[in-house]
Amino acid sequence: MKNKIIDVYTLIKPEIEKLSKKGIKTAVLDCRLMLSKVLQKKTTVYTHEIVKISENQIENFHSLIRERETGKPISRIINKKNFWKSEFKLNEATLDPRPDTEVIIESVLQNYLDKSQNLKILDLGSGSGCIGLSLMIEYIFSKVYFSDISIKSLEIAKSNVIRYNLLERSKFINFNWNLPNWEKSLLNFHYGQKFDLIVCNPPYIPSKEIKYLQTEIKQYDPLVALDGGKDGLSAYRTIFPNLKYILKSNGQTFFEIGKGQEYNVSSIAQDHGFETMEYIKDLSGIIRVIKFIIK
Repeated sequence: MKNKIIDVYTLIKPEIEKLSKKGIKTAVLDCRLMLSKVLQKKTTVYTHEIVKISENQIENFHSLIRERETGKPISRIINKKNFWKSEFKLNEATLDPRPDTEVIIESVLQNYLDKSQNLKILDLGSGSGCIGLSLMIEYIFSKVYFSDISIKSLEIAKSNVIRYNLLERSKFINFNWNLPNWEKSLLNFHYGQKFDLIVCNPPYIPSKEIKYLQTEIKQYDPLVALDGGKDGLSAYRTIFPNLKYILKSNGQTFFEIGKGQEYNVSSIAQDHGFETMEYIKDLSGIIRVIKFIIK
């Protein structure tokens, strides 16, 4: 097969137009990302670059464009996503990291100013590991325990940790918070020691609302990471009764929540020995994270 020498913009211009007609606002960046994947580039190509590309690679690129036209998220096509200051690999078992979740990182940084602290952090329902790993990178002496019901999620989290050479400060725990006494399995894994900090982005979408979500979410994010039960609060009701047994008395925990859930989640937490310390808003002005401490 002959290779073509062509500038990126000439190659992607027709595909940009196709995606734009579908209402995809990030058409230019998406095309650059998909072309980078096809060319196996470690960094994203720029529109002014000259590249060498085969006919097979061009067809592969067009195939990815067709996937994107159906509404498949670019992160699911290239199997990676930027979050906070790093890039994370994804698979079908992991939630697509979103900017709203970065509020958890910001909140922790505001509450733990000394980045040299030796923190024992639990990422509860870790998915791709984006929250826990971002914190581990910020707090250079910390240790993070990644815990998830999905083996596939833990595999991708471990892959992300290895990519950043932080395996020696990481532990991976397969567990289910819906089981009785789930906290004991975490304590046993941690030699009975409690955690300084617990972060969690549980499923919080009410079951009946999932069908109204964007195609990119309802068709490509794992249901287990979205479905919060009848009112969206099932995970909070399951987690909080046992949470105080694994958090140090002076520890803090940060939970992501859905729009308008702050008072219900706070009530659940307060019924189980926690005090609401702060409501933190995202860039849209919606309360997205709650900070709790033990009463």
